[in-house]
Amino acid sequence: MKPIKNSVLIILFFFTFTNCQKDTIVKDYSSQLDSIASQKYYPSEIFNETHIAVNGIWKVIGTSGGIAGSGYKSDFNYLIIKPNGIFGIVRNDSLITTGKILIKNQSDSELYVDFVSETDPDQVRIQMIYDSEKYIELRTDTLNLNAPCCDRFNTHLKRVK
Repeated sequence: MKPIKNSVLIILFFFTFTNCQKDTIVKDYSSQLDSIASQKYYPSEIFNETHIAVNGIWKVIGTSGGIAGSGYKSDFNYLIIKPNGIFGIVRNDSLITTGKILIKNQSDSELYVDFVSETDPDQVRIQMIYDSEKYIELRTDTLNLNAPCCDRFNTHLKRVK
C-alpha cells in the first residue's frame, strides 16, 4: 500500500510542478513592439497616474455584449499596451497589428480611448479594431474594454505581465 501511496504523491507532485511551470512562463510579447520608436505617437506617457497601470500584457479571457449580450468568440489572444500610447494585438503568437491609443477623455474616474490601428480593420479582422472606442476599466489584474453604447462588444482581459 505504501508504494502505491508514494507513486500517487510523486505523480501529483509532477503534475503540480509542470502546471506551475506553464503558468509562470509567459512569452514576452512586448518585445514584438520593440521595433516601434517609443515616441512614434506621443513624446511622453499619455496616461495619468490613476490609469498608468493599464500598460502591460493582457490575455483575453472573454467577451460580452452584442444584441444577445453573450459576446462573440475571441478573435485575438493578447493585447499589449506600452508607454506613450503604443498598443499591439497578438493572435496565435503573431503580432497582427500595432497602433496608437487616442485618449478621448481621461479623468481620475474615467478613461475613454480609441485604439487606432496602423493596419486597415478589414485586413486585421478583429472586432476590437472595427469597434475601437472603449471605456477602460481596470480592476486589480483585470482589464475591461467596454463599448460606449448599446449592442456593441466588450473585451475582458487578465494581466499576464
